[in-house]
Amino acid sequence: GDVYKRQASVRKASAKSVDEIIEAPFYKRSAVEDRYNSLTLTFKGDYGIDFRAYDDGAAYRFRTSMKDEITVTDELVDIRFPEDFTTLVPYARDGKKEPGLARYYFNSFENTYSTQPVSKVADDRLAFLPILADAGTAKIVITEADLEDYPGMYLYNPTGGKALRGNFAPYPAKEVQGGHNELQLLVTEREDFIARTSGTRTFPWRVFAIAGRDIQLADNDMVYRLAAPSRVEDVSWIKPGKVAWEWWNASNLYDVDFKAGINNETYKYYIWFASQHGIEYVILDEGWAVNKQADLMQVVPEIDLEELVEYGRERNVGIILWAGYYAFERDMERVVKHYADMGVKGFKVDFMDRDDQRMVDFLHRAAEVCAEHKMLLDFHGVFKPTGLNRTWPNVLNYEGVFGLEQLKWSAESTDMVKYDVTMPFIRMVAGP
Repeated sequence: GDVYKRQASVRKASAKSVDEIIEAPFYKRSAVEDRYNSLTLTFKGDYGIDFRAYDDGAAYRFRTSMKDEITVTDELVDIRFPEDFTTLVPYARDGKKEPGLARYYFNSFENTYSTQPVSKVADDRLAFLPILADAGTAKIVITEADLEDYPGMYLYNPTGGKALRGNFAPYPAKEVQGGHNELQLLVTEREDFIARTSGTRTFPWRVFAIAGRDIQLADNDMVYRLAAPSRVEDVSWIKPGKVAWEWWNASNLYDVDFKAGINNETYKYYIWFASQHGIEYVILDEGWAVNKQADLMQVVPEIDLEELVEYGRERNVGIILWAGYYAFERDMERVVKHYADMGVKGFKVDFMDRDDQRMVDFLHRAAEVCAEHKMLLDFHGVFKPTGLNRTWPNVLNYEGVFGLEQLKWSAESTDMVKYDVTMPFIRMVAGP
């Protein structure tokens, strides 16, 4: 029943300056400067707001200090611009699962950018983050960081004015198995709140990365700086690398004396190829587990994983396994331990297609369980990075872009060239 900031009364204000270095073993640079001025306002009513000002951006977040659990009904985010700036907006594609704006909560977070003034941003569609606002003298990329135990944020323009408003997927009340090959959980009912969480905590940072020149956006570290520090003490086992990937060309091989497909002969060939060209990993994409069972312990008879792992080990090539979200979620501890013990190096988990609180929690749990068993993680069909790769550095990649695979089914009018030279300055500001 409380509304924070209504008739707010400041109890305490504390300011400080920080100038530190963050070690970043698997980031785009090995050390990140963390230099900012901060202000924390504490209000009567057991809550406060943190502000930080950097040379290349600003951010704020709420904090609470209440006993027990709290229920968050909503969060009002109104981003008001002094002029009708041009924006580059990636709209969520219509998931067609729910009415109204809720139909956009089920999406793969992949789309090209629409260029339009703030006032023309849709009131009946949701845009996922990051988005860019062009102020003329500077570019502003809007996103969030340190997203944990809370839903991700969308933006839209319900007023038709020079402002964007936040929107959050309500907490799932009921989920049913379905979607792609029965590997997803589809939300059929929602609660009337967005999060149920600890009463004493900090909430996600609302981030504004600012640059006078475009190239400075590609070089921006705001999200990494604002993420929670690493929870993995020993990172010596984490080995980033390139991947030979059979799905793109449908496993097709030529000039071989076997039938190419989902079978050991094909994957041995990929492993051999990887070993010849200094490629560290081979992914077994969809097909190695029995279809439509959502059970990663059921392997198709054409595949002998132990043999492939050993064949790869002899050639210094690691195996990564593709996994549909629900198949991984429903039996995570057993699956991760089983394949870690076998010698598999990690998982590519796919088809989450949501960012409500339950799904955000899943990413953190997956990262933690995989770290316990020294396994890498690559997320596909997932929302943008929010710094999880700093908190759990075994999370090497988020494949949440409108990538080359889209050319398999997109219209010829799709301007992939424009997207490819735009995305590094918007989506990639959030992380890999």
